[in-house]
Amino acid sequence: MTTLVTGGTGFVGSYLIPLLDDVIVTSRDAQQARKSLPQHVRVVEWDPLAGPLKIPPDASVTAVVNLMGDSIAAGRWNKQKKQSIHDTRIVGTRNLIRGLINAQQAPDVFVSASAVGYYGDAGESIVTESHGSGDGFLTEVSRAWEEAADEIADHGVRVVKLRIGIVLGPDGGALEKMIPMFKFGLGGKLGSGQQWFPWIHVTDLVSMIQWTIQTTTAAGNYNATAPTPVRNAQFTKDLATAVKRWAFLPAPKLGLRLALGEFANSLFFSQNVIPKKAMDQGFEFQFETLPAALADIVKP
Repeated sequence: MTTLVTGGTGFVGSYLIPLLDDVIVTSRDAQQARKSLPQHVRVVEWDPLAGPLKIPPDASVTAVVNLMGDSIAAGRWNKQKKQSIHDTRIVGTRNLIRGLINAQQAPDVFVSASAVGYYGDAGESIVTESHGSGDGFLTEVSRAWEEAADEIADHGVRVVKLRIGIVLGPDGGALEKMIPMFKFGLGGKLGSGQQWFPWIHVTDLVSMIQWTIQTTTAAGNYNATAPTPVRNAQFTKDLATAVKRWAFLPAPKLGLRLALGEFANSLFFSQNVIPKKAMDQGFEFQFETLPAALADIVKP
């Protein structure tokens, strides 16, 4: 099985790629990408916004994992940043699919990232895959992203869309900047801290990606989150415990809005997301609870 991965040099890709035997990674800068990827990885240079991907004629791609997209959390949101967040996901996915359709053989399965941002601020509702979409920029992007991925289903390809929560892991992800702050005693809950926080350990995320590829009955939308979401205040407490520090400085919404712009609003979304569909179909999590995940991630 040959797996094509977009966004393979990112945080999630760095955990997924070593688990794949025969893999092709796309990159805007192939030479730079080769420096960070295992030697067995084949790199194809491609700008997702410039046009359809050209599949190497000698490659027979059977699975695709679509992880591309400009970082939502890096950089202040302005008109240009929001356009990049949108285009690298939606335009990029459409150009990826056009390239796959033009290839000699279509893949068997197309696994595409989406985000729990699809649900917007869900308050106290329990959010399974049947929950409707919310409002706002991230919701619009997630919805359009999923619609773009569905275009390849018309060509007989099984499509899986993973609505990914906050990804936790060592050396990257959401904790990369948070752990140093908490170690210096500068961590704190966001506002009241009562909003639900949907998280997933990166190990479980890449396992779910592999599971959806291998499980031929897996199709449609899946919540890629741990089965035990916590409130932000509990997350703050558990992370402070893991780094052996106090966390007593709450971050006010106004201050974060001044520092981060519109992105700050999403930090206060409440999303009690449950991965019902994956659990019903037999997927097993290695890290079901936040303390267990943090014990694995935070080292002395």
